[in-house]
Amino acid sequence: MEKYSLAFLKILADNVKAIVRGNYEEGVTDLNTLGNLALFCIDRRTVTPSVRKLPRLSAKQRRQVRRFYRPYVRFMTTRYHRLYTAVSGRFYPEYIPAEFFAMQIDRYYNDREAARYLDNKCYYYSLFANIRQPELIAMRIGGVWLDGRQKVIGQEAAYALLQGEAEAVVKKAVNSEGGYGVTFLNGENIVSEFRALMEKIEGDVVVQRPVRQHEALAALHPQSVNTIRIVSLMTGDKVRIYAAALKIGTGEARTDNKWQGGIYCGVRPDGSLRDYGVQASRNILTRHPDLGYNFAGKKVPCFSNALKLVREAHALMGHFRLLAWDVAIDETGEAVLIETNLSLGGINNVQMCCGPLFGRDTKKILDEVMQGRRKVTTLL
Repeated sequence: MEKYSLAFLKILADNVKAIVRGNYEEGVTDLNTLGNLALFCIDRRTVTPSVRKLPRLSAKQRRQVRRFYRPYVRFMTTRYHRLYTAVSGRFYPEYIPAEFFAMQIDRYYNDREAARYLDNKCYYYSLFANIRQPELIAMRIGGVWLDGRQKVIGQEAAYALLQGEAEAVVKKAVNSEGGYGVTFLNGENIVSEFRALMEKIEGDVVVQRPVRQHEALAALHPQSVNTIRIVSLMTGDKVRIYAAALKIGTGEARTDNKWQGGIYCGVRPDGSLRDYGVQASRNILTRHPDLGYNFAGKKVPCFSNALKLVREAHALMGHFRLLAWDVAIDETGEAVLIETNLSLGGINNVQMCCGPLFGRDTKKILDEVMQGRRKVTTLL
């Protein structure tokens, strides 16, 4: 009973902090436990500084936004439309404000209670057993060590598995959004470094061999594995792909994450990159800041393989109908699942570089979501 009381107090404290401060503690806060008010405060605090110096929407554009959303909410803020329009140079009433997405759309399509337990990279090798993933060296789950075949081994045996590995990637298995908790180990002292790291990290971890990416993607930024963010929705009869963006690293960063200076660049259905990319700082780039190449004209190799992987993997996740996936393309052209967001996959950067998340289907999807949400509220 005491364990559950402490868990409840932590959830309560996380919500209060998010409401008061407008942020959360990366690697510690489970976003699935945050209520709508906390998510609202986080989104507002995140986007408000970004729009202060941006051009305002015209009176006509503001009316279009509010007219489009009038069937669903009493009042819809236009600050997100202002941000997306300023960055992309294109205005659409169909843009989905991030706070509306978190509080309504994501909550309708995804079971966040289930995500609290399943959103764990240690479970990937069981959930997605037939989906290509980075080679597993070992994992620690619930304090128990397993080897690459998911057989129970002792702690010292797990440490010994690093012997002879040229390089290993150690990832926190939970609350590791945004690339938080990813460590790269290599060199002659890899075992001792791994031992020291495990003494610092609490909870579940996965240890993998690094993915060797396709040469065409390595050319875009060789220091990081440049992954494709793909947003998919499971409808009544199929998995539909709604957006794709290539995440490209910068500088010496080993990850392509936006908080490490990574760039989101929209990907067209044929795999070609759009003309510009976006960083977390809202910088708009038409060329890579370090290597100097233009994004326009570049193409994601074997893009269809990534889409095929997402469709096959999403079919296994019925309780999570709207997912954001990170997929790599390895040196042989095969797609490799790196990560999936079972809830609250961020949409700001995706919409800034790809346009409205649901495109022509926006109204149809909003009708389904809001009718479904009202039914649940009525039942309660």
